[in-house]
Amino acid sequence: MVLQREKPVPVWGQATPGSRVTVEIQGKTAAADAGADGQWSLTLEPLHTSFEETMTVQGDGEELVFHQVQVGEVWLAGGQSNMELPMCFDLTYEEERAACADDALRFYDVPEISYVGQDQEADYSVYSVWRRSTPEDLARFSATAYHFAKALRRRLEAPVGIIGCNWGGTPACAWMSRESIVAGGGQVFLDEYDQAVKALDLDEYDRNFRANPANFHTDLLADPVGNMMFAGATPADVGPVFQRLALKMEFQPPVMGPKYERRPSGLYQSMLLPLVPYALRGVIWYQGETDGDTHPDLYATLFPALIADWRALWGEQLPFLFVQIAPLERWMDCVGEPYAIIRAAQQHTADTVPGTGMAVITDAGMQWDIHPKAKRPVGERLALLARHLAYGEELLCEAPTLVSVCPEEGKLTLTFRHAGSGLHLALTGFYGQLLPTLQLSGVKLFQNGDEVDGSILTARTEGDKVILTGAALHRLPTEVQVAQGGWYQVNLHNSAGIPARPVRVCSEG
Repeated sequence: MVLQREKPVPVWGQATPGSRVTVEIQGKTAAADAGADGQWSLTLEPLHTSFEETMTVQGDGEELVFHQVQVGEVWLAGGQSNMELPMCFDLTYEEERAACADDALRFYDVPEISYVGQDQEADYSVYSVWRRSTPEDLARFSATAYHFAKALRRRLEAPVGIIGCNWGGTPACAWMSRESIVAGGGQVFLDEYDQAVKALDLDEYDRNFRANPANFHTDLLADPVGNMMFAGATPADVGPVFQRLALKMEFQPPVMGPKYERRPSGLYQSMLLPLVPYALRGVIWYQGETDGDTHPDLYATLFPALIADWRALWGEQLPFLFVQIAPLERWMDCVGEPYAIIRAAQQHTADTVPGTGMAVITDAGMQWDIHPKAKRPVGERLALLARHLAYGEELLCEAPTLVSVCPEEGKLTLTFRHAGSGLHLALTGFYGQLLPTLQLSGVKLFQNGDEVDGSILTARTEGDKVILTGAALHRLPTEVQVAQGGWYQVNLHNSAGIPARPVRVCSEG
């Protein structure tokens, strides 16, 4: 395992009621008595960085010895499918697999169980183990979390452990307490759940749930439907697979109820609470698409409430770093337009909630796939935020942000904050496609309310400015929209390689 360095380290477990338990590591010892229910917990004094330790737990007439324990940086990786997406689907998988061996980069996956005790009813043994970064195990790592951890390993020269706690297709309310859902303005989620289960026959629901193998997510990589989704299958591809599995009773659509993973507070109870209070440095989070499909207008208050909820669980203001969801035209039944509301809510959270940071990926989406395969820039941008917010480095980690628009005859000057040593226009995208090098893609211009055809304009960068020239430009009131709507592809980056973030700016007057 990997334990968090330079912080008190909680350790807990079960023993015979009243028995004394002692834990020792790095010459530090702590002891506690098991309560009447057999539960015990204690806290070790802060540990120093180490690549090889042994932890001993004694009590109740037994001794447990944990070998190859490391002490370094521990981050919790939460969210839905874009955090869950395994490395075997990542654009750089084969390249990384050839060079990934690193004993000090480790990953632990919480089993995807939708109610407490489900992991005792089926074989979830591929989860709940610490894996090293090896060619054999890399396929199972969260791609976003792997690239994040690898970037930190290079910089910190310390072990890095990731605890993956995520589930595809889940809304924010599934990861929150009922109290925080209400505090975040999400009462409608509770009302909709109550309405959905009001006439439910609980005994029949339970029988049907247990009889459906698809309700037991015992191995992410053995799920044929999930694998097709991650690979980027179209509805035409997936439909026949659904049908074949349904005929074999291996897949039936989930039903809202007390064991459905999307229900309010469900995964909060079954997956998150068992991790508390494992010592962490912080949280990385990639989620929001499902909320874009249901009540996107609530995310601006719900997401900050989720962050406050998680911080309250750990009793500290953990750095909370998240990914602004990617551009999308359409995928399956998901339409990209409402995601603009989620992105605005995420930006508002980054601007107003202390100790948070947002990784912008306006250049890394896929038009017809909700699961972009280029996760390296996502992880590396999260790592830049971590280096600043969690480790105190002074570096450029924010996205270039349009702050002013100056129209002239035949010319338009756009000025950006967070340009670093200078802006530049990308030549190609992550997926190999050529981008318009003399155009500013992902940007729309409106003069006096009329859209200007950007294809007839020439763009060049000059420090923190983009200069657009063309006969179609005039000295008129001008609005510039960067990365608005569902699908776009931004090719303007700062000197840290971060693309411009979504924003609307109007010229003065």
